[in-house]
Amino acid sequence: MNIKRRAQCYKVLSSLKRRQATNIKHFLKPVNDAKIIKDYKAKIEYPMDLGTISSKLDKNQYPSIAHFVLDLRRVFSNCFQYNTSVKDIFRPIATDCLSITDDLLNYFIAQVEIPQSTYPTLLYCWEECIKIIHAVTDVINPDDQYQTAYYFLQDVQYYCGGTLPENYLETVGQPMSLASITQKICTGCYDSPREFVEDCRLVVTNCHKFYADESDEAKFMVVRANRLRDAMAPLLDKLLKFDSSAKGTAAREKAFLRVMTIKKPERKFLKEIMVELRAMEYTDKQAKITEMATAHFEKPVDTTHFPDYRKYVECPMDLETVDGKIDRDEYVTPEDFEYDVSLIFKNCEKYNGAKGNTHMVLLGRHTAKAFR
Repeated sequence: MNIKRRAQCYKVLSSLKRRQATNIKHFLKPVNDAKIIKDYKAKIEYPMDLGTISSKLDKNQYPSIAHFVLDLRRVFSNCFQYNTSVKDIFRPIATDCLSITDDLLNYFIAQVEIPQSTYPTLLYCWEECIKIIHAVTDVINPDDQYQTAYYFLQDVQYYCGGTLPENYLETVGQPMSLASITQKICTGCYDSPREFVEDCRLVVTNCHKFYADESDEAKFMVVRANRLRDAMAPLLDKLLKFDSSAKGTAAREKAFLRVMTIKKPERKFLKEIMVELRAMEYTDKQAKITEMATAHFEKPVDTTHFPDYRKYVECPMDLETVDGKIDRDEYVTPEDFEYDVSLIFKNCEKYNGAKGNTHMVLLGRHTAKAFR
């Protein structure tokens, strides 16, 4: 992925963190709680978090925007998939985050890349699909007060020690679970609501196929499958009816044309930030020397003194260049400005880290943290 497209991805991340400052804290680092990590790994095939995504961008590990988008969406689909308790508090948070993420992807990537499509789009009614999954997740058995959907939440192998039961694939053909459906909703795998509905129905059909005998286990599972079917049926029918209606057509058109608005930053405000940046100090803890933190970043790096600089740094940036772009009113969004300033410190760490210049690496990290 080239530097221009990586910049688009960085702007999506920074904007998401700013606009979901409270909620996003849950997704900044990998899940590592010792109390749940074993169960989490058993349920989640592709763990992902925003810190890992940032690191992969820094290392240029994404071959395309589509790969970046897939990882970003997995952060929230994993949250849906793991947090399946009744009335779980994390599900609404994941919905909000995925919604703003989709808007940001559209603003910073899809609109820029028109007419080219660089990643799969979500169903226009994806939030309604998620609501259906959440609604059936919250259904309780009247006899034992357990979740009706419990044995259908995760892939079958989760309930069978990590492997599918003997002859399962031969019997059912295509495995399906609410977890798989959730992943498909959140990662843009569905082209129509009908495909979503068919997968939901397949969960119940598979149970009937596999538990076709008269054993107690079969009766136990079929009763729950039927209860799940009865809970889903009116919701799925309502979705299909909406999709084929004039309101559904209008909703599709609205989703296609939807573009968020981001206020352009005032030049005065950006100049004030630049003044604060230039006033920052950095103290080397070992040398006990205090210096102006951004003094080294004022002007473009002189490649006559550092002839291999461009070998390590793809897109140079400095404070004077940022000043010029502010004066020319080139920053359309706060994210454009943030990207350029952050790039100064990323370049510093990239070049000096390769050269073993620990002082400059620490200085760059200190200033980048203060800027953020």
